[in-house]
Amino acid sequence: MDVPEPAEAIREPISIARCRELLGDEADALADDEVIDIARHAEAMAHVLIALALQDGRIH
Repeated sequence: MDVPEPAEAIREPISIARCRELLGDEADALADDEVIDIARHAEAMAHVLIALALQDGRIH
């Protein structure tokens, strides 16, 4: 299976305000550092899930 090479894109982290918007009401009680930790965790999980999907051939 041919897997295209990832594009060399410069990623900008999303803002704390955008993270809070995505988290919804749950973020109201969180400090900025906690929101940043959640965003970092979500990004790490996304990378793991994409890598696993590529290994299993589920992404074409």
